[in-house]
Amino acid sequence: MNFNMPEFNMPDLHKRKKRLRRCIMLFFTLLLVLTFLSNTIQGLSLPKVAVEEPETGGLDLNVSGDGFLQPAYTALLYPEAEWTVKQIHVSKNYRVQKGDALVTFDTTRTESILEDEQARRKQLEFKLETLTSQLKTALRGEDQDAIDTMKRELETGRLDLEVQQRAVAKLERQIAEGGTLKAPMDGVVTAVNAAEGGVASPGQPAVEIAGAASGYQFSTVADSDDASALRIGDTVQVKLDETPQRTIEGVISEIEDTGSSESGAYGASNKKITFDVKDAALEPGLKASVDITHQSDFFGMKIPKSALQSDNNGYYVFIVTEKDGPLGIAYYVSKTYITVKDENKDTVIIDGLMPGDKYVTESSEPIGDGDRVRY
Repeated sequence: MNFNMPEFNMPDLHKRKKRLRRCIMLFFTLLLVLTFLSNTIQGLSLPKVAVEEPETGGLDLNVSGDGFLQPAYTALLYPEAEWTVKQIHVSKNYRVQKGDALVTFDTTRTESILEDEQARRKQLEFKLETLTSQLKTALRGEDQDAIDTMKRELETGRLDLEVQQRAVAKLERQIAEGGTLKAPMDGVVTAVNAAEGGVASPGQPAVEIAGAASGYQFSTVADSDDASALRIGDTVQVKLDETPQRTIEGVISEIEDTGSSESGAYGASNKKITFDVKDAALEPGLKASVDITHQSDFFGMKIPKSALQSDNNGYYVFIVTEKDGPLGIAYYVSKTYITVKDENKDTVIIDGLMPGDKYVTESSEPIGDGDRVRY
């Protein structure tokens, strides 16, 4: 029996094997491409974060602001009586010296009253003289009751005369001292509350003067942390809004709380800082400003406040960490709790981070502990 064996064409077999190898290579290449594209698409869908590394140093604390000069002491000058204003010698912002005439009043009505009171005093003096003479006559007699009555009348007369003398003296002083209102000190007129021809009332100051010797003051509000190094009595440089601009020395006279500040990590208060300045050329309403910069007492890792987050356990930041994968490096965030040591308006000094740590400053969408991210 004859068996016919199939004949193999060696070139055809070689071609088949070659095509098979190509297909396998194409398959794995396509698999790699698809895996890469899948990983790339997945990576693009991850939250994108911006990161920074902490800096080392202290905080720059800055207190700056401006205000308008107000007199440290203002003298309120009242008329002695309800008089008609005869002449006003000054105006607002007028610079005066002690003893300068400010307002002259028409005292005619008071002078007329004084004449009547002087006549009344003269009558009491005559009456007292008459009573004295009558008492001398009564003392020669033996009527003790009459003598006692005369003595009482004489004492009453003396008391009436004393009262009248005080009334006359008061009117004389009003006319002599108050007829012309004068500056009690060197200073600047801050208000004139009278008009020529009008009636000035003793209940309202006719003129107000800012005392030059007492100087001026202004206030500004600063963040509590920025103001933490300032002390009452500290000397500062004050810029005046004059032409040409000049700088004078000022002194911190008061530091007080004004209320809570939203910027403080611990809900710190704002501070109202008052500065005293003295200069012969100053006047009320002049704009003054300060710009005080100093370093905090703490030194350490610094990060912006915007990177801080908090929960029931305290303050934390997200740190980006790297992990090697089959297709390269993957990035993940981890929640790291920190301790705030010091702060100003926009920066905090913290414990809990190491140099080179990459903390998240911004994220394209909310992230949580352990989330994978890209940057």
